Amino acid sequence: MAEQSYEIKKIKIIESLDKIQIECTNTRDTGKDDLKGIFSEKAAPEFYDAMKALTGSVANIIEAPELAQRLKPFAVTFHYSKDGRMGAIITAKLEMPQAQTETVINTPMRKCAPDDNAVGTFFTPMTEKRLWALEAEARKYLCGKRAQTSLFDGDTAGQANDETEQISGGAHVIPFGGAAREA
Repeated sequence: MAEQSYEIKKIKIIESLDKIQIECTNTRDTGKDDLKGIFSEKAAPEFYDAMKALTGSVANIIEAPELAQRLKPFAVTFHYSKDGRMGAIITAKLEMPQAQTETVINTPMRKCAPDDNAVGTFFTPMTEKRLWALEAEARKYLCGKRAQTSLFDGDTAGQANDETEQISGGAHVIPFGGAAREA
């Protein structure tokens, strides 16, 4: 069977609908498929924690650390260079208490530094670590790690799965579940 790999392109928490949207590209020997899933099943707490952990990063990127308490990240759009370096735009809601509303802001596109000595505008090492953690949580979600652990896992319930599940013949699949829709 053909080898497959998945590249996460977008993660979005749709709070008003209580859903999660994940877009990815499935690359196989025979070509690429772009997939978009909108899921109603809750993720494990680590998924939401990983998104929330980006709050300070957003505040620093937009050069307004004083706004951190009013920011709530809810989406990340990923981009990857040919050498595998990640770039991303983080989307957050900014609470505006005097106007009794909120507005959506996007960070500028930033990339991970190519090495420790790189000069320029790159993600800090902590932001890079947080983005990769969120990307890993999205992969775990697609592999079935959800808020409710499996009844058949025994003592291993709630532990992280590998990024993909291997089936006979060596192929790797990500089970999207019944709630997913392909766009």
